[in-house]
Amino acid sequence: MKKRWEHILIDGAVGAIEVRYSEIEEGDECPDKLVILSHPHPLHGGTMTNKVVTTMERTFQSLGYATVAYNFRGVGQSEGEYDHGEGEQADLLAVIQWAKQTFNAEYLTLAGFSFGSYVSLKIAHSKQVEVNALCTVAPPVGLYDGLYDFSALLSKEGGEISWTLIQGGQDEVVSAKEILNWAMSQPNKPDVYWREQAGHFFHGELIWLKKVILLAF
Repeated sequence: MKKRWEHILIDGAVGAIEVRYSEIEEGDECPDKLVILSHPHPLHGGTMTNKVVTTMERTFQSLGYATVAYNFRGVGQSEGEYDHGEGEQADLLAVIQWAKQTFNAEYLTLAGFSFGSYVSLKIAHSKQVEVNALCTVAPPVGLYDGLYDFSALLSKEGGEISWTLIQGGQDEVVSAKEILNWAMSQPNKPDVYWREQAGHFFHGELIWLKKVILLAF
């Protein structure tokens, strides 16, 4: 597929959700793999135009995935207000429903950066939809005074989900050690890709991030 993007508004629980997706050219086969990408915290400048999100988006598309990025409620053209990670899960579910109907892909990957990792993990754990793979980049474990509960997000029954965790060792926002300890305590442990010199936002490390996704997926 060529790298062409379409922007639309779809229906969400509290109004419109702004979506960007990879357009399928006429004559191309519809991809059998779909990735939905969730952005960082809405109250701290997180949007679907975040450079980590767009790097992941382009890389997954180069692997033949249909790609969908979106803005959480209250961000960009998405209606509503920030809802402490709860309503944002409803946003992701609405995007999943729309995307699966649009692309008819059988294999679903949820990918998230920072706060987007938390929302993706919660939806995968809820089993409201079938998720085949997870890609979590710098999940905010222990951040925001424990507002987001990361305990036992993936049970043993979720072992069929292929989980990739990407983390920088010099993360200035969250504790990289705490993230690693949390991940290794999970019944369904991830494959960990660690970049010791990388910070939370992967400044200067986007090429490495791209290489990891190409290798892992």
